[in-house]
Amino acid sequence: MKDEADTLVFETALDAPPEKVWRALSIPEYLERWLQPPADAEISVVAADENRSLTYRWREPGESPEESLVTFEISPREDGGTWFRLTHAPMALPAPANSNEPVMMLAA
Repeated sequence: MKDEADTLVFETALDAPPEKVWRALSIPEYLERWLQPPADAEISVVAADENRSLTYRWREPGESPEESLVTFEISPREDGGTWFRLTHAPMALPAPANSNEPVMMLAA
């Protein structure tokens, strides 16, 4: 994973109950409407704790592909709403096999 300084965290209070926020995060059609990821983004679930947290591996292909772990954490508030926390942690991708980087060899 990249340096923690690259990690972004957003927190806010939402008026909707946790169950409704969970549906928006866990049902692909709702997630697409809410977050509007690029059409070629590859998104897959890494971990889920129903109505509490959900982590996606998010990859945006292209000339210089970027891969991240995006974690949503939700918790009920006393007023019936939801406390929402999003953590976006970029991941370092391995260099491609044909990257022309110097090859390190061990001495025999």
